[in-house]
Amino acid sequence: MKKVILTRTSGDDKQTLGVLTTDGFTCKSLELPDKNNASRVSCIPLGTYVCKYSKSPLFSKNAGKDVFTYAVLNVPKRAGIRIHSANYARQLLGCIALGAAHKDLDIDGQLDVIHSGDTMRKFEEVMNKEDFELTIIKSY
Repeated sequence: MKKVILTRTSGDDKQTLGVLTTDGFTCKSLELPDKNNASRVSCIPLGTYVCKYSKSPLFSKNAGKDVFTYAVLNVPKRAGIRIHSANYARQLLGCIALGAAHKDLDIDGQLDVIHSGDTMRKFEEVMNKEDFELTIIKSY
């Protein structure tokens, strides 16, 4: 099983920023702030999780067609955590967004992620839509 490392590099009361790496692939990450794993308002705890490419019930319902993303499995006291495209922390409910770089897109003083859709497609291609092990660590 492939290994992916997400290193959280900074965080405040509004968001958590990081870098995701695996063999030959690196991108930026965006998550909600650390609020003790509170559902829908917090990033998930540090640790190691299995991720599985699967149909997202929420995204599929909203899109009116089948949408597949990576589900982060066995998060303590949480469900429905996904790795998906998003540009702003306000678009997340505990999930992880990937992007090419951090940039303040809406000039609100918070860094966002850019080119998220393209970055997700590249990540899925690199991972071959196969299960992987995600380890989340903190460097700050």
